Amino acid sequence: MPDESVDAVVTDPPYGLSREPDVAKVMAHWIAGDAYEHGGGGFMGKTWDSFVPGPDYWREAIRVLKPGGHLLAFGGTRTYDLLTIAIRFAGFEIRDSLHWLYGSGFPKALNVSK
Repeated sequence: MPDESVDAVVTDPPYGLSREPDVAKVMAHWIAGDAYEHGGGGFMGKTWDSFVPGPDYWREAIRVLKPGGHLLAFGGTRTYDLLTIAIRFAGFEIRDSLHWLYGSGFPKALNVSK
């Protein structure tokens, strides 16, 4: 895609809900400008879904965005922190965040004494 050709990026990237990585190792790679290879299987064993996209992915998003364009990226509850760090490393400024919170637990009609 050409530079500065997109008004906004709205994406639902991989959540990276596979096994927990060594976060210090991830940060060391990203700070050095290297891509981090998770090496695990994600949702349904897919490797592309094993970890959140790194800064290189988001640099491409910022490259195609017009000046003043916005990024909206969804993330998993366990990995949104790594997602926003990757987005920051790419050059974006995090201004706001929206959270979808929901409760879950025992159904109200369940008799746990049985």
